[in-house]
Amino acid sequence: MQFKMTLTITCAIGFVISIGMFVFPEFVTREQFSLSEGQGFEDLVTLRYAIASLILALAVITFHLREVEGIFFQLNIMRGYWIAFSIICITNIVLQLLGKISAIPPTIATAIIALLSLLSWLKLSKASLEKTD
Repeated sequence: MQFKMTLTITCAIGFVISIGMFVFPEFVTREQFSLSEGQGFEDLVTLRYAIASLILALAVITFHLREVEGIFFQLNIMRGYWIAFSIICITNIVLQLLGKISAIPPTIATAIIALLSLLSWLKLSKASLEKTD
């Protein structure tokens, strides 16, 4: 997978999830925390807006990182994305298995990003080894 394409897909996924959370915060909150009600539900909706803004901020940063040149810079970026999104994915899986939240859509999204980032990192690693030889 190409560096720029991986970051473009990551940016698009983040943008779609963020916009969905901004436009339908009550729906997203109800899907993940079906038993919440009253002030607790309202607080969770407020947190949903905060999380949506963080996801959108990461999507914007990711969009601008697509233009980074230099294999060693790209290698570090992809390693960071691979590790970070793997952590998020594993956390979502654990929370899902424990029954704490219903996290199937974010688990799938973060798994896709983690896999694409890993594939890009492996490709860049191979290219960097060939370049140093």
